Amino acid sequence: MKVLVLFLITIFNYNSCSSEKGIQEAKQYVEKITFQNWVGGVKGAGGGTILNVALSKSLPENIEMVKIQFQDRESTFFKVNDLSYQASIKTFDNMNETVPTPTINTGLKPSQARIYFKIDGKESTVVFDDVKELAMLEYPSINKRN
Repeated sequence: MKVLVLFLITIFNYNSCSSEKGIQEAKQYVEKITFQNWVGGVKGAGGGTILNVALSKSLPENIEMVKIQFQDRESTFFKVNDLSYQASIKTFDNMNETVPTPTINTGLKPSQARIYFKIDGKESTVVFDDVKELAMLEYPSINKRN
């Protein structure tokens, strides 16, 4: 019986250590996180928050940034380039046809963000403190992507 208990404790500790190692590995790539609130100047434009994640180096093949939670909202990432990811959260609209991102209870402080990573196919989360606010973007124009 003691052998079984010791075996289970060893396996649990091994899994905890490898999970913690993966989280620390993912965290080392994030250089800084900034957010910028925006508001549109035309009917139906609404407003929201753009989150930018700057990386110190490219993510390896086994690590993927999945989504981010910030100020009781959640959004998925899109890759701008190898060192930059962005997420967009619509916080309000001024026309009934658009729907803002629903709120969720994240339990985070206003200056914290939680990033969901997939490390070797397993989902892990990391909470980042000190998310920096940039000046508000008023009436942004749409970037045309070709």
